[in-house]
Formats: sequence, C-alpha cells, structure tokens
Amino acid sequence: MKPSGKADLFFVSVIVAAHIVFFILALHFTRIYMGDSYEYVYMALNIKEQFLFYSANAALPIMLKNYTLRPPGYSLFLLLVYLFSVNNWIVIVVQNLVSIFNILYFRRTIQLIGYNKKYDWILLIFILAFPAQFIYANTIAPDLLVQTCVLIYFRHFLLLLQKAEPRHAWLMSIALTYGLFTKPILYLFVPVHFLILLWACFRFRVPRVALLALIIPIGSILLYNTWNLQRTGKFHFTSIQPWNGVYYNVRMYQEHKLGREKAGEYMQQIESEWEQTKSFKEWYDFGNSRSMEFLKTHFFSYMVFHTKQSLQFFIHPGKGEIDLFTGALTYGKFYQKTNKRILQVLKETPVAKWPSFFAKNPSVPIMFVVLFLNGLKILGAAFFFFNKNIKWWCRLFVTLLLFYFSFMTGPLANTRYHLPVSLLFIGCAVLGYQKLLQSKKNERIITQ
Repeated sequence: MKPSGKADLFFVSVIVAAHIVFFILALHFTRIYMGDSYEYVYMALNIKEQFLFYSANAALPIMLKNYTLRPPGYSLFLLLVYLFSVNNWIVIVVQNLVSIFNILYFRRTIQLIGYNKKYDWILLIFILAFPAQFIYANTIAPDLLVQTCVLIYFRHFLLLLQKAEPRHAWLMSIALTYGLFTKPILYLFVPVHFLILLWACFRFRVPRVALLALIIPIGSILLYNTWNLQRTGKFHFTSIQPWNGVYYNVRMYQEHKLGREKAGEYMQQIESEWEQTKSFKEWYDFGNSRSMEFLKTHFFSYMVFHTKQSLQFFIHPGKGEIDLFTGALTYGKFYQKTNKRILQVLKETPVAKWPSFFAKNPSVPIMFVVLFLNGLKILGAAFFFFNKNIKWWCRLFVTLLLFYFSFMTGPLANTRYHLPVSLLFIGCAVLGYQKLLQSKKNERIITQ
C-alpha cells in the first residue's frame, strides 16, 4: 500500500470511529431532539400524509405562521427516510454518514488549494476537538445539511475560478438554494452569490452564460414567496424572521442593557400589543416593524453589541450543547439561563474541591480544552489569511463566508450556528499551521 493510501486509511478510520463512539453515546443518552426538532418532524409527516407543508400538529387549529415557520429543506430530507420507515434513529444513522462525507469531502477540497495529507494530524485534532460536529450528527436538526451545502458551494467556487466552466456556477446555485431552503440564514447570501458570479465572469473570463445559474435561487425564492402569499396573505419567505427580530435581537439587547427583569417588562408590553393583531400579515408586519424601529433607534449601541456577540462565533466552546446531549442540562433550564457562569462557579469553589467538581461536571474540562484549541484555530486562521501561497481571492472568499455567518448569527452565536462553516474555519487553521511548519522546515534545511 502506498504511503498516501495508509494516510487515507488512518484518517478515515479515526473519523468513522469518532462517529461510532458518538452514535453509541446517543443511543445511551437518547437526547436526539432539540427545541426545533418536532417542527421539522411534523412538516415531514404532514407532507407524507396530506402533502401539507405545515410545521405543527395539523389535527389542532391551523395557525398560519406555522406554514412558513420552517423552510421545507430539512423536512424533505426527513421525508426521504420516512418514505421507508418513520424512525428517527435511521435518520441519525444517515446523518452520521453525511457528517463523515462532509469531512472527507472537505479534506479533498482543501487539497485543491495546497493541503498536504502529511498534516492530517492537525486536521484530526481540530475536528475531534469540535464536539458539535458529532453532536449534531446525532440530533434531529438541519445544521449538518447546511454544512454540506456550504462545502459543495466552496468546492465549486474554487473549481469555477480555476477551470472557468459554467457548470460549477450551476452547482453553486443548487447548493445555495437547498441551503437557504434548509436554514434561512443563507437567504441574504443570494445577492452576494450574484456579485460572485458577476465578478467571476468579468475577472476570470468565465462564460457569461454562468449568470443564468442565478435563475435557480432567485426563481425558487420568488415562487416560494408567491406560494406563501397565497397560503398566508403575506409575500414572505419565513415567519421566523419577525420572531427572531423581536425575541432575539431586541430582547437580548435589552437584557444586556437593562437586565433580565426590566427587559422582561419591556417584552411583555410588546407581546400584549402583538397579540392584538388580527391577521397573519398584521402579525408579521408588526414584529418586523417593531424590531426595525428599535434597531434604528439604538443603531450604534446595538451594532456594538451585535458585533461583540458575533465574535463569540469563533471561540464559543459549546458546553451547553454537550450538557444537552448528555442530559446534564434540560432545554427548560437552558432557555431560562439561570445557571451561573463556569468561571464564577470556579471562583466560588475552593481550589481543593476542583477535582471533585470536575468529576461531577466532566463537560467543564472538555470545555476548557475546546476553548484552548479554538484559540489555536483563530491563530492558525490568521496565518492562513496572510498566506500568499494561497490565491488572494480564495482567502477573501473564505473570510467573507465566515464573517457573513458570524454577523448574521449575531447575539445567538454558538457552536450550532458555527457548524455550517466549522470545517472551513478548521481548514483555514490547518493550512495556516501547514505554511508555518513548512517555513520552519525550510529554514532548518537552509541553515544546515
């Protein structure tokens, strides 16, 4: 067997073994559902039984917002399994296979920009030190599929600029379209996608027929929004938008500025007014307008808050996800946010009692290891962004994609929202350290 073959076998074996371990843990803890899981499951079952795109129990009175609360991408994925068996453990097995595919696919992709398999050990450390990859492979949630779409988009972006073949623009558009119908975070990336294709046509001489690929995301959004107009009376993509604006952007900012108690009083006032809206259109417009008015009034202070929170996107260790996965934390307590911060708990705990505290809370030492390695990833990514051996347009694109997800996530920044671009970020770090280690090796050869 060739050395490269041995490297591939070792890498694949470690990745598969890690997924098997986490799958066994999932079987043990049985925490495969999160707060949103049932909405996707309901839609998949409603489509299967009634061809009804509705993310709640259809036997109860219909609420119009549940028609578009969740886009149908992930539910259609669930439906593919449910056509054979309505068994979410089969879904989990499939998602583990998707996660393995994502990692191996990404490893092949970064070879296009100079990755050397000799540095698989760094890549494996960073992947294994990101538990969210394996936790969400074992959770009924759409984020892993968004990761797949991002990776396909990235690979074909590289191939589009390297080979100037329009088919890669079409594949980018397909990946983007399924991604935004899986999670709306990619909805506003469509204008960026247009600029990328336009730039590729004029700067890299990609045939302009590639611009026709824009038909896929733009046409799909217009058709879906028009359908939603017919169903709900409002031309829109998702009803989660006003909800997020009010309950995340506004509420979290108010909690930051005023504290939980006063922020709660402020939110009660909004909720009482919101409940008085009579139609879905009024409900949607009220939530949108109130959140936009609030953000305009507090624009500069909010943007400082939003930006600071966004930066946690790159460092968040994901302790909450680990505890939810193991059952050490319930979603009720998670959303209440009544627990003290770990640093505060450690400060109040005598040093002599730390070992027993860590034994009772194994996620804490894991959190610190992940936090440390996240810091190393940030440092490696910095080396990548200044690595002139990699084309400037590649570095610029990756930076754009990472900060797009970071900024769009804002106050919600955690490992779940980082997952779609986590492998890209890891790849940046690995390529950064690869460059650094190669430079050190060349220096030693020169000085010998």
